[in-house]
Amino acid sequence: MPALSPVTVIRDHKVRAAGRRLDDVIVYDWGFELDGRHYEQRSYLLLDDGFQVSQPVIFPEVQRGWWYCDLVRVTDNGDEVIVEDLWIDVIVGPPDHPYRVLDLDEYATAAAHGELSPAEAVDGLVRTQRFLDSRLNRRHEVLRTWPDFPPETVTVLSNITFERTWSVLA
Repeated sequence: MPALSPVTVIRDHKVRAAGRRLDDVIVYDWGFELDGRHYEQRSYLLLDDGFQVSQPVIFPEVQRGWWYCDLVRVTDNGDEVIVEDLWIDVIVGPPDHPYRVLDLDEYATAAAHGELSPAEAVDGLVRTQRFLDSRLNRRHEVLRTWPDFPPETVTVLSNITFERTWSVLA
């Protein structure tokens, strides 16, 4: 396996987590509480795409193994990466199911209220379309597979272990 570089991920200014970088993907583990129960989640930052993907531990049993993909803003400072959710989400199930794009209305509201500059709003829409086209959209293929999802680097990183260190930021 190629060398992994340690990196710290700051997620939505709420969680600091240890991660590992391989090429243009960062993997990190983090935790949260929901309804009084503790969960641990592994997430992957696709730096070139500007998307974060995970297989949510809180998905219902029938959706275990499905992917939740978030459009994100990434500030890459080398050994520290800040990632912020930008509203648009994509749920990806098995290849025989259609993917689903969510929260375009929230993205539009954020843009309308100045939470995104016009240039940022355009960039987010362009990145979303590129992500869909390169990873999920099928042209005329008869095989029911995703063109490039999950990316090979994510598959490689899904099998690595490293010390899970994360904390909630005040």
